[in-house]
Amino acid sequence: MSQHTPEETTIGEHKYEMFMLAPMQSHELFIDVAKMVGPAIGPAIDALLKKSSGELGLAELMEQELSGDFFTKALTSLFSGLDKKVLRDVIQAFKGMTHVDGMPLEKTFDAHFHGKLNELYEWLLWGMRVQWGKSLSALGKGLLARGAAAMPVLKSQSPST
Repeated sequence: MSQHTPEETTIGEHKYEMFMLAPMQSHELFIDVAKMVGPAIGPAIDALLKKSSGELGLAELMEQELSGDFFTKALTSLFSGLDKKVLRDVIQAFKGMTHVDGMPLEKTFDAHFHGKLNELYEWLLWGMRVQWGKSLSALGKGLLARGAAAMPVLKSQSPST
């Protein structure tokens, strides 16, 4: 997708189009968001890597069964680290790059999402995937690969090996 070709989705009854942010603006916002969510994501990645003993690839890591406690701790860390200013900056940037039903979202933002915070959050998460999905995927694969490489591979201790 280029900066000139929007990504499209439908949320509720509305069709959204989002264009890419300018590279440096995207980079700076991405760093702010990473700093905000990093403390919650780090322990989650550590838990996955420890559970796998470094023997699983990314797809296998994502298929592991996790306890409810894992999600409770991850969500608690995530929500306690949310930063209103960072989220406001991201929303401000995204609404300037979004059209809804063919019209600029920036002009009708408050009225459009009035009473529909669920749709606002869905739009925000979708926007993050549009803007940074490839970057997050590459970063996640790199971190998991480095973490898995650093984990010792457990070898069988049976006498037959």
